[in-house]
Amino acid sequence: EPTSWLKEIHSQVLQQALDDLNQAFSHFFRRVKNKETPGYPRFRCKGENDSFRYPQGVKVQRNRVWLPKIGWVRFRKSREIEGEIKQTTIIKEGNRWYVCFSCKIDKEIVQTQEKSVIGIDVGLEHFATIASDAGIQEIENPRFFQKYLSKITYLSRKLSKKKAKSKNRLKAKLELIIEHAKIRNRRQDKLHKLSTQLVKSHDMIVVESLKVKELLMSAPKHLARAISDAGWRDFLQMLKYKCEEMGKKLVEVGQYFPSTKQCYNCKKRNEISLSTRNYQCDCGYKTHRDHNAALNLKAAGMSVLKLVELPQ
Repeated sequence: EPTSWLKEIHSQVLQQALDDLNQAFSHFFRRVKNKETPGYPRFRCKGENDSFRYPQGVKVQRNRVWLPKIGWVRFRKSREIEGEIKQTTIIKEGNRWYVCFSCKIDKEIVQTQEKSVIGIDVGLEHFATIASDAGIQEIENPRFFQKYLSKITYLSRKLSKKKAKSKNRLKAKLELIIEHAKIRNRRQDKLHKLSTQLVKSHDMIVVESLKVKELLMSAPKHLARAISDAGWRDFLQMLKYKCEEMGKKLVEVGQYFPSTKQCYNCKKRNEISLSTRNYQCDCGYKTHRDHNAALNLKAAGMSVLKLVELPQ
């Protein structure tokens, strides 16, 4: 009787949960064996990251989806479903439910010629500084979390004052989750639009490979918060998979490439502190440090392009 509620759930949904558990521990023991940071699997908590997955049996008709053991459910279709549905995941974020279809699509990727090359330097003063043949473009840093920090602080303080396991605490927790979801959605929307525009407009994109996790661990609290708010990791991942889908080329220069310290004009390396925003070299070259870094990244991409074309 204590487990009779499991009959209400589709058997394959339960199997998928066990498969996720098995994969989590497999990765954990692999990292232990390789003497890496193991990261013990976290137990699921009701009300946080709620989701379940169907491996098969899902049907879609117009704006309705058939979920086994649940039935027909209406949903708002953001775009038409292409290919064969392999997995369907139901996700709850805040007070909203989302249905995500993983589909298999046979698509031929046509490689384009690298004619238009840009260098992108991500930062905090400006979210991105883009160097192209047309000149320098600065993308404003929206700082979504910083704008709504006062409201997040108020909701967090409100939650802390509620009695544990009470209905009022659950209501306050839901308010806070909804606000975080709004901020995350605004950030994702901005990053998706920017990355799609850049990939469609250019053939080769050169970026600096960043270890964002290490930056967050070593940076002071205020700086780590600003880096997380910017969303560098998500932006670089979006550029990567969108370039692969559209047949474009993404070049990641090494993390020790001196894009900021090296002078774009004479290639001399000069030490520059983080607080110094303007770059100045003995050769007389003066510019903003982010402009100099973006130009150096673009030049690195051009040199890679020449090396590729040389054997022809």
